[in-house]
Amino acid sequence: MPGLHVDVIGSGPPAVLVHGSFSFGALAFSEQRPLAGEFELHVVDRRGFGRSPDGSGPVDFETEAPEIAALLDPPAHLLGHSYGAIVCMFAAALRPAAVRSLTVIEPPAFGLARGDAAVDLLVARLRAHKRDGAGLSEEDYLRGFLDAWGFDLGPGRRLNDVARRSVRRSVGERSPHEAEIPFAELAAARFPVLVVRGAWDAVSDPAREIGGHAFIAVCDVVARRLDAEVAVFPGAAHQPQLLGEPFNDRVAGFWRAADRRFDTARSV
Repeated sequence: MPGLHVDVIGSGPPAVLVHGSFSFGALAFSEQRPLAGEFELHVVDRRGFGRSPDGSGPVDFETEAPEIAALLDPPAHLLGHSYGAIVCMFAAALRPAAVRSLTVIEPPAFGLARGDAAVDLLVARLRAHKRDGAGLSEEDYLRGFLDAWGFDLGPGRRLNDVARRSVRRSVGERSPHEAEIPFAELAAARFPVLVVRGAWDAVSDPAREIGGHAFIAVCDVVARRLDAEVAVFPGAAHQPQLLGEPFNDRVAGFWRAADRRFDTARSV
């Protein structure tokens, strides 16, 4: 099977960046290019997204994980956004010795917070949209998906062909709330973990009460289970990486500290 498309930018310790649903590498990490002044960024298009070849089956975080794990040669920082964060957690569990650090941005592993009212509501709304969304245009499907989170975006602009392909690929994905995160393997690993989320302070009340509450609940569980550092970004919702400089500064500092720890461990 042909390999994934990966844009390699910059030089320095390697970092693999993995996008989420309805997206592709260059779009999800458009504001991370300045990090290439210090790190070698490997910006991935997951299979069936962006410029990567088609997949042979539906999107599934577990079947994608080995492809991402294979990119950790040499050992690299691993950073994933949303659905890509779940993929990265499974990939890191497969090859922990090849991970310098793990950064997860708002993974939608809603099964971790089952029983939380906002989480259960969001999962029900997403299931209903998936059930009733057949036949919608890519633009309408994406808008309905975000409406389930509590956003009311109104009519949007027409997507380009690359973005439309990414939406089509996401429609049949395995629901992320089914993910049984491999916490035992991750907790036993030696690499540091950073959990990143938006503050969800600049969105409408419905978006904050449904989407924001649900993602914050999941991030709290992941951070607690992995004894992770946590970074919260005011002014951001689900995509804090698009803030650019404040996000990049925090991640670069985390990566530098992880590199010192990684290099020390290898020299012993």
